[in-house]
Amino acid sequence: MSRLALVLEKRDDGVEAALIEDDRLVDLLRTATAGELGDGLHAGRITRIDRHLGGAFVDIGASAGEAFILARDARFALPALDGGEGAKRNRAAGLAEGQRLIVQGRREAGGDKGPRVTAAVQLRGRFLALQPHANELALSPRLKGRAREEMAGRCAGLGLDAGFVVRRLAVAVDDDALKAEALELRGWWERSGKAGLAKGAATGPLGGMIDPFETLVWQLLDHRIDEIAIADDGLFVRCTRMLERLPESERPELIRLEAQGSAFAQTGVDDEIGRALARELELAGGGRIIIEHAAACIAIDVDGGGRAALDVDLEAAAEIGRQMRLRNLGGTIIVDFVDLPTRPQRQRLEEALRRSVRGDAAPVQIFPMSPLGIVQMSRARRGSNRLAERLANCPHCGGTGKVAR
Repeated sequence: MSRLALVLEKRDDGVEAALIEDDRLVDLLRTATAGELGDGLHAGRITRIDRHLGGAFVDIGASAGEAFILARDARFALPALDGGEGAKRNRAAGLAEGQRLIVQGRREAGGDKGPRVTAAVQLRGRFLALQPHANELALSPRLKGRAREEMAGRCAGLGLDAGFVVRRLAVAVDDDALKAEALELRGWWERSGKAGLAKGAATGPLGGMIDPFETLVWQLLDHRIDEIAIADDGLFVRCTRMLERLPESERPELIRLEAQGSAFAQTGVDDEIGRALARELELAGGGRIIIEHAAACIAIDVDGGGRAALDVDLEAAAEIGRQMRLRNLGGTIIVDFVDLPTRPQRQRLEEALRRSVRGDAAPVQIFPMSPLGIVQMSRARRGSNRLAERLANCPHCGGTGKVAR
């Protein structure tokens, strides 16, 4: 069974969290820094409609400027708060300049593209999340079998119905804790959401919910984390207090690292990040994958290194799934696998690719392999930009360090 560890690193502009599975880095997350949207909610106002792009530009406050919202992501804006026939009429009328709406960050600005937002908002708590626009109860995919059935029954008895997402840790707490958090989330939405839509209200972030650091940790604890390693004294104290809210059986082991050193350096995360930033990655059994970024797509080439085609392709598929998540690759991804001569072999590869992206929070679409061994995928990039943009940019000018020849 896989062992999951979480390493937390204090930075000047927030906290970074590395998720390690069997000594391999599988995800790198962080709290939003100044100028980023993160998961925060904003009161916004539509400034202009762009029918060619199928959406609108939204003023979300002086510090964040303008963001873009697709029409399909904006349709939740009024029904989320108003409900009833009035909401239906507004939705049918479409977007309009001056219309107010509550939005959440979907993708940070990057390159020549500004940030994107959505009105399909989610308010994240410790054990529950509230999606005000949703019309059904949702259970975490990490709740399985009998535990899933029992949790659905508990929620029905507690009146936790449409709009709530139940996290794995909800199983470990009593009904009173769940009811209290449900009331807290609903109350915040009623107060802050309606205030943000009020005529004349200022655009900008809506505060008052759980601290961004706690939101990040509770999100990661939806995995069954075995241990959390921390070097910073303040983070260690905060995590200790957070875990005290859980039954002892659900508390990961807290590991205190040397306070004078970097948590990432002491646990090997820095080395893993270095490998993740490389253009070429060696496969354990031989061969390699090469990742190239182009304007229109991301191209990945699988080099067999003399191995049997199916063996190297299956290992490459697992690594490609991990790298897409870790680097937050998005858009069109083209993979040139080593040619497979038979249909059963190509089907095995497609199944391996689907398994490799099963735990990805972002939707991934995989198309059948072409006769030339090409597989096209599409992945929705969410949140911050890919790993190289987050960690390899110059802190002074924001550049990549590349010089045009």
